[in-house]
Amino acid sequence: MNRFKFFEGDLSSDKQVAEAPQNDFTVQKTSSLNEQNVFKENEARYRSEQLVVIKIDGIIESHIETKLEYHVKKIISNGQLLVQVELKDQINTIQPQYLQESLKLMSMIDVIKSNALVLIDNHSGKIKSIVNIDEIKANWLAFKKDVYANTSFIKSPEMKANIDTFISNAEAQMTEESILQDFKVRPFFDLFFDRYLVSEQLSYNDYSKLYYSQLFDHLPVEFDVKQMITEESPVLLQVNKAASLNANNIHLADFERVYDLRYKPRIGYKFSNYSYNHNTWVSYRFDENLLDEATMTIVEEVKNNIELIVDYKVRRVEL
Repeated sequence: MNRFKFFEGDLSSDKQVAEAPQNDFTVQKTSSLNEQNVFKENEARYRSEQLVVIKIDGIIESHIETKLEYHVKKIISNGQLLVQVELKDQINTIQPQYLQESLKLMSMIDVIKSNALVLIDNHSGKIKSIVNIDEIKANWLAFKKDVYANTSFIKSPEMKANIDTFISNAEAQMTEESILQDFKVRPFFDLFFDRYLVSEQLSYNDYSKLYYSQLFDHLPVEFDVKQMITEESPVLLQVNKAASLNANNIHLADFERVYDLRYKPRIGYKFSNYSYNHNTWVSYRFDENLLDEATMTIVEEVKNNIELIVDYKVRRVEL
C-alpha cells in the first residue's frame, strides 16, 4: 500500500474525520458528586513527543518519531465526570521511509479513535466508558469509504487483498472494548486519566499493574511499581514510579510461542530471557486539577534478540 497516496492535506479535514459536535452528548443522571471529589471544570492543551525504536540482534530495525497535540476539556454533567479529548495536530516520521504511507493511514485511524468524549470513574479517575462511541464508529465508516474510493483504480489482486486485510484489521479495533484497551497502552491517556483528577488523597504505596506488550500481540505483562515523591507543595506534586517485571508473569509461555512464529524465523536464535522495565516521572497541579508534565521510558526485550525502547515526554502548553 505504500506506493499510493490515498489522502492529501491536513489529518483533521472534514473528509477524514467528521467534525465533533459541541458538547452533543447525553448521560444518565446520577447522584451528586462526593464532597471529597476535586474534579474541576477546565481545559488544557498538551504536546507530546515519542520515540519508539526496535532493535533486532542489536541492530536498529525501525524507529518512529511522533509529535501530538491534544486539547482536553473537563465537564461535569448531571453528576457525571466527563473529559472531551481532541487530537489537534500530529507529526509522524518513520525509518525505513517505505513504511511512511502505512504509518500515515494508521495515524489517521488514531485521529478517529482519539477524538473521544469519555466518562471517568469517580474514584479512580480512569476511563470508564466512551460516550461518543457511535460518532467514532460513524467516522470510521466514512474513512473506510474514502479508502476504497481512493484505491478503486487498483487492479492487482495482491494489492486489493492487502487493502482488504488492512480494513478488516482496523475494523476489529472499532469497538468500545478495543478502543478502551488501546487507551491503556497510550502514554497520554495512561498519564492524564488517574486518581489525581478526582482526589487529593493519593496512594504512594507500591502496587502492581498490567502493561500490554507491544512486541507480543498486546498480551498482558504484570509489573511491580515502586513510588517515590520527589517534590511536594500545596499545589504541586511530583512522583517517580520505577517498575520492573513481576517474576510470576503467567504469559511467558505465550510470549515464547509468538516469538517462535514471528521473530525466530528472522533472527534465528531461540527465545531467551524476557525483561521489562518501565519508569515514569509525573507532575500534577492540584490547584488546577491537571497533569502538568511527565516523562516515561519503557524497555521491553528478549535478551540479545529483540528490543523495544519507548521514550515519551508530555508537557502542558498555553491554550
